[in-house]
Amino acid sequence: MPNQDGSLTGSDKVTLVHMLNRIIPADSPNLGAGTLGILGSVQERAGAEKSTQSHFLRIVDALSLDMMAQAVGGFAALTPDEQIASLQIVANTLPTEFKTVLGLARDVYYEDERTPNRPKNFENENEIFGKIELEEITAEKSPPRRRRRNLRSK
Repeated sequence: MPNQDGSLTGSDKVTLVHMLNRIIPADSPNLGAGTLGILGSVQERAGAEKSTQSHFLRIVDALSLDMMAQAVGGFAALTPDEQIASLQIVANTLPTEFKTVLGLARDVYYEDERTPNRPKNFENENEIFGKIELEEITAEKSPPRRRRRNLRSK
């Protein structure tokens, strides 16, 4: 859990490094978002506005309160599949906050010169959280269905 002043504890930082590696999959472990050390930039960008700072801290809180993670010694002690399951619970519980943090993390990651070019969409096989977001966006942009009127004369 973050400190009272909003700064991250050492445990929070370790958790967020692992989270970044899970929400932005990379072909090489050396190119993982958390491994590249972008956490500071994500945190700085989140702090630029009160709403994004609030979303970021709510995600940190949710991850530090995860019961499964607490049972085994923290988020970092979970297996990769368990980490993903935990993140999916957080994403379902706090969808707006999670999308904000995911968007910030992607922006910072793909702006880094060490990373590949940003994909046009996030539908790769190893992309878990991007697929969820794209499906929701597609559903929002679909045109409304019109009902057929019965034009028969009576």
